[in-house]
Amino acid sequence: MTQVQPRVVACMPAWNAEPFIQKTLDSLAAQTYPNLHILISDDASDDGTAAICERFAATDSRVRVVRQTKRLGWIGNANYLLNEARGEYLFFAFHDDPLLADYVSRLADALQSHPSAVLAFSDVFSRDSVASYRELEHVTSRVERARRLIRKRGSWWVPNRGLFRAEAARRIGGMRRHLAGEYKADWPWLLHLALLGEFVRVPEPLIRKEWRDVSVSAQWGRRLTLQKSTAVLLACSREVRRRSLPLSEELFLHAELARFWVRSVVRGRRW
Repeated sequence: MTQVQPRVVACMPAWNAEPFIQKTLDSLAAQTYPNLHILISDDASDDGTAAICERFAATDSRVRVVRQTKRLGWIGNANYLLNEARGEYLFFAFHDDPLLADYVSRLADALQSHPSAVLAFSDVFSRDSVASYRELEHVTSRVERARRLIRKRGSWWVPNRGLFRAEAARRIGGMRRHLAGEYKADWPWLLHLALLGEFVRVPEPLIRKEWRDVSVSAQWGRRLTLQKSTAVLLACSREVRRRSLPLSEELFLHAELARFWVRSVVRGRRW
C-alpha cells in the first residue's frame, strides 16, 4: 500500500489582486505534491479578485473560496484561514508571490525528515537576486533561535514564506495586532514559532517574491516611526511571555529585545 502523504493546505489571503493573482493561482495548480488543498479567503475585494478565484475553483476540486462580506484586514483574513484550514501542514500562499512547481513537495519532505522542526522554508527569488536566511541553520536551542531572530540580521522575512505544522499554529493562536496595528506582525509570529521548534532551510529558491507598491510589506515600509518600532518589539516581548518559558530564559530574551531597541535608537534605525 502507498503511504498517504500529509495533507497540506495553501492558505491564500486575497484582496484587490485582480491584476496579478492568476499567476499565483496557476503556480498552485502546477504543484507536484499530490495531497495539496487550496483555501482562499477574499477579503471583500472591490475588484474582480473573487470572481477570478471562483472561476479557478470551478476547474479544480481541491480549491475552496470564501468571500468575506466585510473587510477583516490582513491579520484578520490570515487568522480566518488558519482557523478554517484542515491539514497537517499549512502555508500562506500570498496572492502576489508565485511558487515553483516543487515548492510544496520539497518543503513537505523537509518537515517529514525533521520531526523536531515546526517550519521548513526555501530561498526566495527577490528582484534580481536570491534571498537566503541562514541564521537558524542547525540551531537546536530555542533561546538561541529566538535571539537570532531578535537581532533581525539578513532576510529574516524569508521563513514566513515557508510550510509550518498546523499544530504549532494552533498553539500560537494566530497573529496578533499590537499598538501599531498590523505593522510587521509576522515578526512576533515567527519569533513564537522559533520558540516552539526548529526551522529547516531548503537551500534552493522555490518561490518568487514580487515587490509591489500596494503590497502589505510595502505599506509597512512607509511612515516609519520610533513608536511603531517600539510597538512591534513590545509585541515580540508579549510572545515571549506567552510561551511560558523558564524565568531565566524569558528574562534573557526580554533583555535581548531591550538591547536591540537601544542599539536601533542610537543608530536611528526604523524596522
